[in-house]
Amino acid sequence: MYRFVLMELLGKGISEGNIWMSLERRMKCGVGKCGHCQINDVYTCQSGPSFSYAELKHLEEAL
Repeated sequence: MYRFVLMELLGKGISEGNIWMSLERRMKCGVGKCGHCQINDVYTCQSGPSFSYAELKHLEEAL
């Protein structure tokens, strides 16, 4: 679903830094030890759960 919303927002001229997304992963430990919320090298429990599109555009699994 994010993919289509992103195409629409970018098409309207909104910058990548002004598009925010929430990655609601199930977080078990909340401190990055268990790796359950990990997407590649990003831990949503430590860095998120809200990210700008500029931060996530290289993470295909998040989109």
